[in-house]
Amino acid sequence: MHSLSYAIQKSEPDQFLNLIEKDELLICISPSDKLGNVSQKLIKTEAAQFSRQIHYLMVHAGILSHSQAIFLCPEFKKKGQNHLEERWVCHEWAKTLQSVYSPRKLAIYLDEGCSSPELARLEDLLSIYMSADYNKSKWKSIRIASKDPDSVTRDDPYYSTRFAFQIAYRSWINENPDSLTSIAMGQRLKDFAQKKNLSFRTLDETDLLKENMNLLLAVGQGAKKSPSRLHLVESNLRPGVKPLVLVGKGITFDSGGINLKPHESFVNCMKNDMGGAGLFANLFMGLIESGFSEPVVLVIPCCENAIDADSMKPGVVIESRSGKSVIIEHTDAEGRLILADAMHYAFEKYQPKHLLTAATLTTASLRQFGNYFTPVHFATPDFESRLRNSSKLMSEEFTFWGEFLPFLQGNKSNAADLTNMGRLASHASIGSGSNVAAHFLKEFASGPYTHLDIFNTVWNWTGDYPGAHYGATGSVFNSLWHCLRTSEPA
Repeated sequence: MHSLSYAIQKSEPDQFLNLIEKDELLICISPSDKLGNVSQKLIKTEAAQFSRQIHYLMVHAGILSHSQAIFLCPEFKKKGQNHLEERWVCHEWAKTLQSVYSPRKLAIYLDEGCSSPELARLEDLLSIYMSADYNKSKWKSIRIASKDPDSVTRDDPYYSTRFAFQIAYRSWINENPDSLTSIAMGQRLKDFAQKKNLSFRTLDETDLLKENMNLLLAVGQGAKKSPSRLHLVESNLRPGVKPLVLVGKGITFDSGGINLKPHESFVNCMKNDMGGAGLFANLFMGLIESGFSEPVVLVIPCCENAIDADSMKPGVVIESRSGKSVIIEHTDAEGRLILADAMHYAFEKYQPKHLLTAATLTTASLRQFGNYFTPVHFATPDFESRLRNSSKLMSEEFTFWGEFLPFLQGNKSNAADLTNMGRLASHASIGSGSNVAAHFLKEFASGPYTHLDIFNTVWNWTGDYPGAHYGATGSVFNSLWHCLRTSEPA
């Protein structure tokens, strides 16, 4: 487990407040629909003298008489449109704390009736003040308490494990790509599998060639340090029970290949192109760490999309594992290629009850959906319902999309069965790239299938994603965790 997990201690309000020291910053977090009793008492008896308002968040601030410590009691003067918006409003205030107040120690009291949305705001206070690699905190100490911790974590009993692996997910994304190579990624998964007595296997170039995974091989054929690999980890597989399969895109760095990315296409941020692999690898490990007992398989196709004399060339036609041919019209549309072979392999080998893909698939998703709403394609009705409910609790937002024939048709080609540069008619092509790319992947699905294009929310593009500073946001991890963890039979 990651070293930056946290625990909520049980404490009566007066007991906790009496222990606040001068060099601590006390923050009382109340439910978004009311100000808690502890906060009301502080405001009344300790005289909140230097309060301020940020949008519809009133932050009552004052000094505790017995310790001279600063206290802050945030109060929503109205409900936000959703919990993610409320997180954003709190983030605008919280990111200034250490510059406005001198204390470097943090004390948090979860006031009356707090639950998962309040935990999200609490965790933003922890993550926003972590180092750039998310491996240490800028707070010298952190104390968190509640009168009734069990009521706070009723919807999220594995909160500490979830948070630890969500932070590890961020750390993977922010890591230097020459460290987190396809080889290193496999070694980490192998180490975890051995620790937990799970089945682990890696398919190298020789194995991939035998399996006709020509698309995965083509993308990585110019990479020396991070060559093409397919990593497989299996947990709790048993006869007659179909598993959940998680397939995460693991492009450890994306130069764009021969069709080199310009600076305007965020090439300086492309260590995040393994975001799908980082998401599902840490989600899988966290679920297993928490005792998840349902059959689940992790599938990670990975490599670097490098520039080299041997790199994949535009214009070539490649036969996929499924037998469908693909013309490579643009080498920067590589993520869908490695996922296509991995999906076909996974559907054939595991016959899953549901297969999920997660990928930083298209820059277009940022243009279409902004930095806050993650697009989800082809969700089954049950999964969509559960993910919607989980996202409300975990303070994240999704937008859902189904099948649409024009998007499917946009991937057809006269030169091959499919093109990797799917597009609509020229007058309507701008802004639909995420949808068209998702329909390319759908060509390789032979059962229940859901795709998450996480490019737009995986990285702090706007600089104001709640709980994030540089790079990774941790987005969608918490909602997926809750969705999968709470669906397991008791």
